[in-house]
Amino acid sequence: MEQSLNMLLMGERLRACRVARKQTMKEFAEQCGISERYLADIERGLKAPKLETFVGIVNAAGVSPEYLLQDSLSTVESGNLVKDALSTLPPAQQELFQEFILGLVKSMGKDA
Repeated sequence: MEQSLNMLLMGERLRACRVARKQTMKEFAEQCGISERYLADIERGLKAPKLETFVGIVNAAGVSPEYLLQDSLSTVESGNLVKDALSTLPPAQQELFQEFILGLVKSMGKDA
């Protein structure tokens, strides 16, 4: 069974990561070593980055490749996706979410 690359959803997720990091397209493109126009095309799902470029994007975004490609992969470990999704939040929101999860686990009778 062949699964194709869902460039649109990858681009949307990449844009969300960039926005969460409060970076302009220019700043993020420079960090990735690509042009702002190329980044815009990737974020809109019009172009798929070369592997070398994709590695630079993943490193600049601070997320795993699985996080950006989750809609195109047949198997994805959900624990990594949650961790990567949380890493896109500002630190104060990450802390609130962590407290919420720990409280939820505790209320379910599990020691956190």
